[in-house]
Amino acid sequence: MLTIACAGCANQALQSPISSTSAYRSNSRRNPHSATHLVAPGETIYRLALRYGVSPDSLMAANSLSDPHDLRVGQMLIIPNGEIDDSAAPATASAFSLSDPWSVPRADRQFQWPVVAGVVTSPFGMRNGAMHSGVDIAAPLGTPIYAADDGNVIFVGQIRGYGNAIIVQHVGGYVTVYGHNQRNLVEEGARVARGQQIAEMGTSGRTSGPNLHFEVRYLNQAQNPLAYLPEPGGSTGITFARNGGS
Repeated sequence: MLTIACAGCANQALQSPISSTSAYRSNSRRNPHSATHLVAPGETIYRLALRYGVSPDSLMAANSLSDPHDLRVGQMLIIPNGEIDDSAAPATASAFSLSDPWSVPRADRQFQWPVVAGVVTSPFGMRNGAMHSGVDIAAPLGTPIYAADDGNVIFVGQIRGYGNAIIVQHVGGYVTVYGHNQRNLVEEGARVARGQQIAEMGTSGRTSGPNLHFEVRYLNQAQNPLAYLPEPGGSTGITFARNGGS
């Protein structure tokens, strides 16, 4: 059984051209393991530091930035000890069961699996003391990766830890993220259809073998992707590794 680690995807923050002003409200809590943020147009280190209650210096240090103006749309940021908003998450996308991380209630919004067949080797949630913002799906090198729903491609390129990555914006405040790709097959600004191939599975970024790191984000907050995907079965070709990955 494959057990592939997505070591580079913990404690990372994505930047993409989506509006995130409504994603962080007053009902927030301190996250001692860091939060993540998708940078939107017009955002600055100083505004983000104020929003999350951290110092600009610590925010820059966490992301290896030497210039506070060195931000770009589509960049992923780590928010050390940041504030995350519990009110931004849909009520149906509740946290996974601590006793069984693969047992997750269904969300009202549903996407399709981004691969036809594979093994989900690592779930959403805390892993080795850090937050894992998505799920890892292992399959052979070059396996086709498909858009989980209709949307607009808002980022194509390299993200630290994620390697070759694609971010797709969907209606309703959702984005999906596809990392560790061997080859990206779409360009920024493209319109993609649900089930359209957008990449090939690879080993780019920090990972120990071929796998897809897949995220679902709602209003710029990482959600448990398993709540938004069909339950595995013979028709999906998706299975779960019961050892929780590594």
